[in-house]
Amino acid sequence: MTDPYFSVEYRAQVNLLPLEQDETVPDAEQFEADIPAPFRLISEVTRIDTHQARLLRNLDDHASELVDIINQQSRKIDLMLSYLLAGQDDPDCRYDTLSLGGSGFDFVPRQPMTDGQPVRIKLFLPEYSVAVYAYGEVQTGPDEQHYHCRFTRIREQDRDALIRASLQLQAKKLKARAEQRAQHSKDS
Repeated sequence: MTDPYFSVEYRAQVNLLPLEQDETVPDAEQFEADIPAPFRLISEVTRIDTHQARLLRNLDDHASELVDIINQQSRKIDLMLSYLLAGQDDPDCRYDTLSLGGSGFDFVPRQPMTDGQPVRIKLFLPEYSVAVYAYGEVQTGPDEQHYHCRFTRIREQDRDALIRASLQLQAKKLKARAEQRAQHSKDS
């Protein structure tokens, strides 16, 4: 089966907490109830920011000062949320992603993990105001250096936020590449 979402190389912090032997991935209703408050909060703020950005695009140039004020207020809220989310990060369970997308992420394990191992996930992308609480399944790679974690339970709005962040990352990389080509052409 092919992956319906593209991935982009990106280093983000993720907590992986292996489920206990008697623990299972909760059903959708229980999962929704179990999501920690800071993850709910940042998800709602991200949804509001996305809607707000659409509205701001429709304002004309005369409202540029208002747009600046709203963006500054949004930045203050993002800083507060980052502080709240820092309490959700467990350094003992922290890994760094190598790439990520809407279906999961690649990472380097600190110790061998079992293929198919279910995990609780806390994924942090503070610069994009994204924090995702989800469940996944570890898939071992062809070597012991690279593993993949596929989401098995994730809210759609969180998947959408990851996809938007991936697209923003890809756009930044493409823009930087175009600027490098332009600079190289200019220097030649």
